[in-house]
Amino acid sequence: MEKRKVFDDLLVRIDQMAREIDDMDEFYGEVVKILADNVPYYNWTGFYFMKDGELVIGPYIGRPTEHVRIKVGQGVCGRAVAEKNTIIVDDVTKEDNYLACSLETKSEIVVPIWANGDIIGEIDIDSDDLAAFDEEDKRFLEKVAEIISRKLKK
Repeated sequence: MEKRKVFDDLLVRIDQMAREIDDMDEFYGEVVKILADNVPYYNWTGFYFMKDGELVIGPYIGRPTEHVRIKVGQGVCGRAVAEKNTIIVDDVTKEDNYLACSLETKSEIVVPIWANGDIIGEIDIDSDDLAAFDEEDKRFLEKVAEIISRKLKK
């Protein structure tokens, strides 16, 4: 199935869940499950949330990580907050500021989640494939982040 079609279908499901699930922790867990179950190269799928000035791990599916707290600016996740932008890393071995969660990880995408003008967290996806993420993944995950932002404003 074409990637764009899969992403469009997943956005419909996630948007529907945003309207049906009131508990945010349950909602985040369902989003992670939908992403992990339906995109084969999303090998680690999860959230980090801003708390006391640093990123704290939220719901995720994938191999365990020791990086449960990340300072702003540290690693790809911390850099996305510092730069206030989505970051795609095609080859994590070429990244000077990379925090290795798993030896199998080859590429990563991190998408900030905004609410009331501030970054409140981010979607973090690792892949065991080099250069796994493209502009379609970026647009898709930024739309997921927008759904979350809208839900937080309610």
